[in-house]
Amino acid sequence: MSDATTSKALAVIRRSQGDEDGASLRLQREQVPRLASDLADECDVVDLGVHTGFSILSRDKDDPRIDDNDEILNAIDRVRTGEYDHVVAWDDSRLARDDFFAEWRRAAASGSAEFAFVAGDVDVDSMEHGVRRTVETAIKREEIRKAREAVNDREQRSMWNSRPPVGLEFDDAREYLVASERFDTVVDALAMRADGVSYRSIADETGLSRGAIERWVNHVEDRARSCRDDGIARKLLNAAPDDAIDGYEGDDLSATSGGEAV
Repeated sequence: MSDATTSKALAVIRRSQGDEDGASLRLQREQVPRLASDLADECDVVDLGVHTGFSILSRDKDDPRIDDNDEILNAIDRVRTGEYDHVVAWDDSRLARDDFFAEWRRAAASGSAEFAFVAGDVDVDSMEHGVRRTVETAIKREEIRKAREAVNDREQRSMWNSRPPVGLEFDDAREYLVASERFDTVVDALAMRADGVSYRSIADETGLSRGAIERWVNHVEDRARSCRDDGIARKLLNAAPDDAIDGYEGDDLSATSGGEAV
């Protein structure tokens, strides 16, 4: 607890996905500090913006993790030493999405702090809460495992795993890439770059952004290998600068054969 005359609250703001200026974060940034100010005389804010809520308990060591965030670790230490009377968030999952929440609970118990949530009261010490957290962690681990297996399978078959680049779009099965409206513009941009035209001039001529052109030059081979049709892939590779192509010999594309993916 802070001291006998002045109370203090810690407001924690976080969401897992979306934009930094998205509606969810705007709402949290308005209402979480407001509740903290209603509960205490002073308020500190830890605003993580868009940041994962998962820890080493459900993520690999090299993945982004909430327990690897210095702001969170320092905040938990301050709660543990009694600096705060209240820990405030939108709901308990904003503090952690898995059993790392137990670190917050232990710190609050040591520092005599209470939890308060904009979304409603939650008995964080109840058996029901503990069981729910454990089950959610186990489910999320399994979802992550299956998702990684699916991504690995798609990569082995040269399927595309993210938003298609300009000039290409997903086929009907959302597996491989096919030409879209600006495909010919991309081919022209690659050919211009192969002729030594500057990125700025290519951008002015084609209307593509400089960043999009640079990404095409840097990743043209990977994108061609994920094309559904052999002819589309060849157009891209034949237009590209020689130094952008490592393994293309003019007639071998590992992801396509006779116009069909293999």
